[in-house]
Parts: sequence; C-alpha cells; structure tokens
Amino acid sequence: MLEIYKKLPRTNCGKCGLPTCMAFALKVQNALLRMNDCPYVTEETRELAIQTPAVTMEDNYERVSIELEAEAKRTNFKEAAIATGGHFDICKGGEMIKLTMLSKPYEMRKDGLFENDAYCRDSWAKIIIYDYIRRKGNKPLTGEWVTLGYFPHTASHVKAFQRNAEEKVAATFNKNMNRLKACCKELGGIETRGKMKADYVFRFDLLPQIPLYLCFWDADEEFSASCKLFLDSSAEAYIDIEYLAYLVERFVERFVQL
Repeated sequence: MLEIYKKLPRTNCGKCGLPTCMAFALKVQNALLRMNDCPYVTEETRELAIQTPAVTMEDNYERVSIELEAEAKRTNFKEAAIATGGHFDICKGGEMIKLTMLSKPYEMRKDGLFENDAYCRDSWAKIIIYDYIRRKGNKPLTGEWVTLGYFPHTASHVKAFQRNAEEKVAATFNKNMNRLKACCKELGGIETRGKMKADYVFRFDLLPQIPLYLCFWDADEEFSASCKLFLDSSAEAYIDIEYLAYLVERFVERFVQL
C-alpha cells in the first residue's frame, strides 16, 4: 500500500471520492479502485498501471482464504467444534468439524473446507467459515438484539447495509406477507417473539452461534413495508464484523431470489 501511496500526489484533494490519498492507496491495493481513478497521477504511473496485470477482487479473496485456512487447520478441532456449535467427528480422513451456514452443510477437515464431499471453491464461504472456526468465540448469546451499527468501526458500512439488505427485503415483500412467510420457512427460519413489536419476526441461524432476527412491518395506507435486521451482540466474538455484514447480504440475496 505504501508503494502505491508514493506514486500518488499526496495532496488529499478528495477528487477521487475519498478523503485521503492513503485511503485511495488502500482501495487500489484491495482492487476496489485503479491507479487511473486518481486524476492527478503522472503519465508514467498511468502507463505502468496499464502494463501491470490487474489484481482482481477474486484474487484478493483467494489470498485471504488461503491465509485463514492455514490458521483454521492449526486449530484444536474438538475445542473449536464445542465453541462454535459445530459437531466434532472422526472419519478415515481424520478429524473434522461439521457445521451449517445458510442452511448448507460444510465439513472443515485438516485439508480444508468441503461441501458435498468436494473441496469448496467458494472463496467467501471459506473466508467466513475459517474465520469463524479459528476465533472459537466461546461466548454465550446475550439475547441483546443490535443492528450492525452497534459494532465498532461499522459506521461507513451502515448505509450500504441498509440499502443492500434491509431495503431490498422490504421492497421485495411489500404487500406480500404470504410470500415472505413462505420464503422464511424455506430457509429454515423460525417464527419468534422478541424485543421488537413487528408484524412478523423470524430467527435464522446464519452459523450455529450467529442468529439473525428479521423484523418486518407490512405496508399500510400511509407507509410502505419496512424491514430491520438484528444480530446478537455476541456476534463480534465469533466473526469479523465485515465478514458478517457480507454474510447477511449473501443471505438476503438468496432470500429475495426464492
């Protein structure tokens, strides 16, 4: 990132849409922006950026998943299974942790993550489950429902989360409660009562120790439908919050497409 930063004007002009050149350099490193997105880089830097093979987001995801896989493999599987709500088992291939994410079964083995007895190729599934296993959260659910903004360093993600998750659910099921209920049940949701007085409240287990509470208010003559998604305040003990935000958005994508 520092090498990228050195090639920038370092004036923090904000013309790229970010407050500082350092923030821009980080985005470039993570393949979220290109050097050419800075209007003031030199022609020499522009030429170099064109000649250098682009690093894709998938490249970055795969790199992170490889790093996390190495850590997860070193974890005590029996302890991790107990801590994360998974099931510890031993088969011919050795120890494994069986767990479910978004209603799909996975197996963490000493040679990586497997889905349907084949090595998982989904970089994001690997990142999330490896992080979940290596952390061994070992913290009981608090019963305190919180929004994503409750957790530290999430202020910049809240608006995108509302747009990509909560507003999407509200728009999809506006004046269609029957479809909402059917989709909830299809994804293994359990109707529940809780701290929110909503028309409809369902609990989903994104991972064994990470519940998601979907609260839905149907449209009336004055207001359109609305949705709020809540998490247990213990979630940050089990998973990186940025990974959790992506997991919730992934759940929503699947949910609205049913």
